[in-house]
Amino acid sequence: MKVQHTFKATATGFELKAQDGSTITISKEHKKFKWLEGQESNRVINVYPNGKMTSSADYKGLYASSGTKKLPKVKLTKLDDLKFNEDLFIPMPTGTVADKFFSNEGGFMPGSNIMAAGAPGVGKTTVLLELLHKVHAQNPNKKVLFISAEMNQLDMARYLKRFPHWGQLPILFLSDYTDANPQAIIESTLKQGWDIVLTDSYTEVNDTVKEECNLTRSKTEKWFLDLMIAQNQGKNKRKVYTTFITILQLSKGGTFVGSNKLKHMTTAMMELNWKGGENSTQRYMEFSKNRLGPVGQKMYFNFDNGVTFDQARYSRDLLNDAMLAEEREKLESEDGAFDALFGKLEVHTEETEETAPAEA
Repeated sequence: MKVQHTFKATATGFELKAQDGSTITISKEHKKFKWLEGQESNRVINVYPNGKMTSSADYKGLYASSGTKKLPKVKLTKLDDLKFNEDLFIPMPTGTVADKFFSNEGGFMPGSNIMAAGAPGVGKTTVLLELLHKVHAQNPNKKVLFISAEMNQLDMARYLKRFPHWGQLPILFLSDYTDANPQAIIESTLKQGWDIVLTDSYTEVNDTVKEECNLTRSKTEKWFLDLMIAQNQGKNKRKVYTTFITILQLSKGGTFVGSNKLKHMTTAMMELNWKGGENSTQRYMEFSKNRLGPVGQKMYFNFDNGVTFDQARYSRDLLNDAMLAEEREKLESEDGAFDALFGKLEVHTEETEETAPAEA
């Protein structure tokens, strides 16, 4: 069984310290010295009975509890020095009108994080699974994954009756691993390298890991967010910039269930809602935040025949928005011209009054 250690540099090498206070000294001549020298200062060193060493993130807060956490080396970055594969800038289209809705480039962008919030029953999982399928259908070389923490295999079997074309979507059911280590299962699965990962839901994934791995809520969330960021950056076997679409639930008050840490790290925040109440057949998606595309536009969809996006309505709304913007610009221009003319008249009147001859 592995024993986790914090580590720090000493004058003669490194000192590894376990939670029980026992230490291991690694001199500069030790075969693991160079390896330790290359580790980030906040990594935990796992030592196995056979002497093998690995490192991992400090999910349990060992450095904070031991008081030995070192400050990381500060490295300032110049934008000209950033190097990325050109794949980062190539969109993953769905082949639907929704591509224009998600990004200016047309489709899902690699390495982005999209949060999808909505009340229960609005169709979050259904519409996003359909988009996941369409991405793979349009781009067969792209690997897509669905992580389900809310539904089990029986639940998805019922979906398959309505959407048989989802049959080849790879799904990780966390309910299959309640007696295992879901944290390790998720990590090893994501390391395979996926282009798009749909997670349902953020809260349930965190709660599952928290309960099964005996972590606090804040440490569980930090683990998951750090994992997402690492995959965004291509730290996986395929070296692909993973895009995450993460489903959130909305409370009855209309606020999303999750911390602000998640909200601030997202590329885009999307809400799914009904138009006219829960009994309405009209549903739509709308971005309140989107660093890669438009905000405030509504993409209507329905489930009358599978999942259908209302292309005609979306195009009509865009045209109406453009006409309104043009009309506002015209009115502002006319107001400016009027103000300028009115200002000249006032100046001329004042000058006339000042230069008028006094009465005899």
